[in-house]
Amino acid sequence: MRALVLLFAALFWIVPVRAQVPSPHALDIPSWFSASLLDLRDDVRDAAKEGKRLMIYFGQDGCPYCKQLMQTNFSQRTIVEKTRRHFIALALNVWGDQEVTWVDGRRMSEKELGRALRVQFTPTLLFFDEKGEVLVRLNG
Repeated sequence: MRALVLLFAALFWIVPVRAQVPSPHALDIPSWFSASLLDLRDDVRDAAKEGKRLMIYFGQDGCPYCKQLMQTNFSQRTIVEKTRRHFIALALNVWGDQEVTWVDGRRMSEKELGRALRVQFTPTLLFFDEKGEVLVRLNG
């Protein structure tokens, strides 16, 4: 019995534990994007309190244009500084299942919100006023 226990212990020690490796197509969202609880009522309100507006980025894994936006535009110091000065930035997955609370209190998944906001291409950037109305839409 002792030999069996030692054998199992040795197997666990020898066999490396593999961490989940992110998809090579997964996007790295910049660290300056907000870590939201996805209650957009609060996000719009918090942005307004800071004298800013809410910017929502809709993207998806494997999107070459999303990758370009992140690596080219959102890595430029002047763009990052201006964006951070004027906006609270959130990232949503156009195919995502995380629950989001919309500004009117309705709860839905990221993909349902994308559909409701007529997001058809990625990346899409939506800029909201202090009431949660879309002011500007930049379609991918």
